[in-house]
This record gives sequence, C-alpha cells and structure tokens, in this order.
Amino acid sequence: MFNRRNFCQASVLACGAFAVASSHLANAAAVMAKVGQPLTEVAHLDWLCNAVGLTSTGRLFVGLPRWPGFENTPSIAEVLPNGTLKPFPGGDWNEWEPGKPNAKALVKINTIHIFDDDTLWAIDQGEDAGPHGINPGQKILQFDTRNGKLLRSITLAPAVLPAGANLNDLRLDSGHAYLTDSGLGAIIVVNLATGVSVRRLADHPSTKMSPERRPIGEEGRPLQMPDGSDHQVHSDPIEISPDGKWLYYQPLSGPLWRVPTEALRDTQMSEKALGDTVEFVYDTGPLTGTAIDSAGNLYLAEYDRPRITVLSPDGSLRVVAEDPKLWNPDAMIISNTRELYIPVPQSARMAANRGPGGVDGLVRPFKIYKLQLPALYGNRETVPALVGKPLA
Repeated sequence: MFNRRNFCQASVLACGAFAVASSHLANAAAVMAKVGQPLTEVAHLDWLCNAVGLTSTGRLFVGLPRWPGFENTPSIAEVLPNGTLKPFPGGDWNEWEPGKPNAKALVKINTIHIFDDDTLWAIDQGEDAGPHGINPGQKILQFDTRNGKLLRSITLAPAVLPAGANLNDLRLDSGHAYLTDSGLGAIIVVNLATGVSVRRLADHPSTKMSPERRPIGEEGRPLQMPDGSDHQVHSDPIEISPDGKWLYYQPLSGPLWRVPTEALRDTQMSEKALGDTVEFVYDTGPLTGTAIDSAGNLYLAEYDRPRITVLSPDGSLRVVAEDPKLWNPDAMIISNTRELYIPVPQSARMAANRGPGGVDGLVRPFKIYKLQLPALYGNRETVPALVGKPLA
C-alpha cells in the first residue's frame, strides 16, 4: 500500500559534546541541561499562543486559539513594539462569541502563517460540532497585513471536509494550498486559481494516528481526553520541500511521511496509486510543530522532550536547542535573518489534555522564543507570492 523505503538513516547527534539516545519515557523524566543554541525571549503573553507569523519588515503576529480556558482571546493579534497586543484584523472579527455569526469572525483559530508576500493566512476550525458533526464556520482565511482587508475566505464542501474533520495546518506552493485534517486524517488540496478542492489519502495509514503509538507529553504523561481516552490527532504538521516536489506530514505521534505534490494534485490518479507513492521518512516521536529551510532541513518541535531537533537530508538528526523552557513547543517559523521563532503553548499542561480530573499545570505568562540558526543550516524557504507582488 505504501513504500517503506527509509529515506533517512536514523542517527541522533547532539550539537553539544554528547549524543542523546534513550526511551521516550526516560527522556521525559530526565533532568534537563541546556544544549545547543541559546534562546532569546521575543514576547510574553497572557494568552496561550500556538503559532506566530512575521512580515518582511519585522511585524510579529500571534495565533491565540480559543482552547478550553481561553475562550475570550482575540484569536489573532499583532505584538506591538511595547509588548502589548493589537487585535487583528480588528472589529467584529476578533469579538466572536457563541451565538454570533461566524462567516466574518475568528471562531477557533488553530494556526496562522505569513509567507513571502506578507499576507496572513489562518485556519479557523469553527464551532466545535463534536466528532460526528460538521463545524459551523470552519474556513481558510487570507488577510492583507497592512490594513486587515480580507483577501480570501475559503470554505470546503462536506465531501472534502466531512463530519468529524478538523482543518489543522496549511502550506502553499505557487498555486495551491495543502492542508492536514487532524480530525479524521487526510490531506486536502485547494487550487487557489479555480477554487476546486480535493480530499486525498483519507483511507491511508500515513494520515492516521496509530493507537499503539500513544501521544506522550511531559514526564511520560499521555495526552488524554477528560473521559480518559487518548487524544486522537491524525495528520497534523505539514511541510513542502524547497523544490516543491514533496509534501511532508505526520500524525501527532508519528512517524513522518512524504508524498509527491504532483501526485496529490493529479485528480486522475486513484487513491490506491497515490498511496503507492507515499514514502516513510523517519520514525519520529510526537511532534506538534515543524519548519523547513531552503536546504531542506526539517525542524521538529518535539512533544515528549523540551527540545527542537533538525532532520537533515543526509538522514542525521541533531539537537538545535534543548532547554526546560521548551516543553511543548508548537508551530515554528524561520525569519529572513535565519532566526527560528518558537511559540511555547505548553498544551500538554492544559487540564483538558490531562485525562479525568486533569489539573491545570500551565506556567504563565506564555513565552515566544527565538534562536539563531547555525551556519550549516539553510535560509527561510521561499514561498511564491499569491497576490501578485509582495505587499511590502
């Protein structure tokens, strides 16, 4: 059904003077020392932040999801030079409450991205309709960062986003948006010129979280729902290779896979034939966020260790930074000055993710860090502008 060729040789090399190799449980319980690149605090926030975006002129935007306990966030905001937050795009967009219209409102933002044209893209998961419902207000949004003008609002038909589906993350190429569905497991491709969208790999094991691979977080604690069941997060992090030919993705608990983007876009290719093009990449542990640079290095935000690792095209896995400040990092970005920005929402410490009777272990305020990438790694990956010339 799929190609198990391991394109990466599994080796773990620390950037410091020692190698790290032990079980996830032992690693999670270990006393951590600081390893690799030093961290610089970029911002501290009262709201939980799981994603960041940066314009070419250095304006910093944050994604503030309405997760349990954080229902009153503005959803998206700009971090001003004095550290305060300015809701973006402003007005009714940031003031949604249950019962209000959701078409032109930020309901439950799961991620934001600012690509090379300086427009801001956001995934809105809409109102929670449960595992068997279709979320009202689930949509893909694109805004002009200069004035907050809405450039696109994309909704998907039930055949593409059926009951139980949850849009999770997205990446772009010169004409398409690629999205992961973490609710049921699938890759969705949207042709941004025609509006045509397709659902792919919905029945393929690479988009599904295996029950045998539990989502382990801090101190070896599994990520659990209030009823005691494991939190099922199917296809989640996603990246496109610098040449645009490969889409990388994985369920929360791993492993990492890739599929040719050309095959995903080929609506004449059967699901079986498409599944045969999927390749196993690396036996990763739980990941909540990723980034990729111009050299094809994949940066991995590990969930069961407070660290960022980098998987290089030659198959080596190196530690970029390991620090107790980095428990449960999320959606990372690389700036034009080769700095890796890391939001730390501490999602495994949320009471809602700690099973029956879960106790809130969040440490406030919430931090965003950055680190300078070593010279051996690449620059920010280029993403073609989708609104003509870059806004800046």
